[in-house]
Amino acid sequence: MHTQSGDIVRGYHFAGPPRLDGIFTEVGLQAFSYYLADAPKIVHRQIQHRFEKIVQAVEHSDLPESVLWINESCDISYKTGLLFSPTFFRKSFLPGYRRLCDAVHRQGRKVLFHSDGNLWEILDDLVAAGIDLLYPVEPLAGMDPYELRRRYPQLILCGTIDVSQLLPFGSPQEIRDQVVLVGSSTELHASVPLENYLALHETVLDYRY
Repeated sequence: MHTQSGDIVRGYHFAGPPRLDGIFTEVGLQAFSYYLADAPKIVHRQIQHRFEKIVQAVEHSDLPESVLWINESCDISYKTGLLFSPTFFRKSFLPGYRRLCDAVHRQGRKVLFHSDGNLWEILDDLVAAGIDLLYPVEPLAGMDPYELRRRYPQLILCGTIDVSQLLPFGSPQEIRDQVVLVGSSTELHASVPLENYLALHETVLDYRY
């Protein structure tokens, strides 16, 4: 991707029906859990329907060639593990996500998967489904970038700079020491001092990672 576009790599996120996290956000996590227990087939159909709509949007898109990756995010985990069982994800989430990855790859683009938290229980499945980039890679959630690189050398890692403790409360020098794979471990927030963000930014410019 760097060969094609230099230091700036453009991506795109398709608007459309909310993904899985959008569904349980709409009704509330507790209510969604009841629906999942009482009417699993309906929940499954709703998830597949939404994936079908997103796949159609991808297939009918006319994006410029400069867009090299598609962001298909879905927050599915806490810092300690998945929101739901691996069995649920393998049955109801991953088949649709695999079709989505296939649609993006047919266009010659990469798939960025975004989810905060600890994804280890289904990361093999996500990689098999076709993800190419993983974001944000939360170190304090157990997502060790060195272990990720060892297990999945083909996976492009984005993020890895802890935004829970390091960026808000660390010193600029501590941040400089960590800036190897560049990007915060999720969105920057108001607790991050300006000097700490600038330490991150300036280290990138100094070393041109």
